[in-house]
Amino acid sequence: MVRQDSADYIYISLGICAGVLLGMINVRAGSANLTLGAGGGCLISGLVFGWLRAQRPTFGAYPPVAAQTAKDLGLSVFIAVTGMAAGPDAGPLLRQYPVLLPAAGIVMVVIPAFLGLLVGRRFLKIEKPILIGAIAGQQCSTPAITAVTNVAQSSVPMLGYTITYTLSNFLLPLTGPLLVGVLGLRT
Repeated sequence: MVRQDSADYIYISLGICAGVLLGMINVRAGSANLTLGAGGGCLISGLVFGWLRAQRPTFGAYPPVAAQTAKDLGLSVFIAVTGMAAGPDAGPLLRQYPVLLPAAGIVMVVIPAFLGLLVGRRFLKIEKPILIGAIAGQQCSTPAITAVTNVAQSSVPMLGYTITYTLSNFLLPLTGPLLVGVLGLRT
């Protein structure tokens, strides 16, 4: 029996390596290169390795506390690196578009969330906690689902979050290069 308080680092490392290798696969579609990237590859690999672990829980131990620590650390590093990469361009862009840039960012977040809320409640009749989780997943927002589950003091919103988050993370790395290729954007 595997100890519940220890992590199977070999299994976790194999999953990460498999995900990085999967993310390196490049498919050419017209002038666009389609790839999952390391993040998308690791997401798919994580789903497969997690499913394998669920089938045979004798290997691949990963305590919830370790998983939460890794998620928090990963999110913090991602946000810091994204901010540092965007920082040099942020000042000039905000000076050039002082109202348009923040307004566009707000509109791009609020409209899909509102449409998801409207369609989910009115047409699909999804229960509120699950729907709020699904909207957080649609936005690929780990901080949002963390806040929602903390306020709700329940993990029920995670039921809606997991599938939409997975689909969003799967489609996001595919649609970005595809849109750039279709629109013919060049830098």
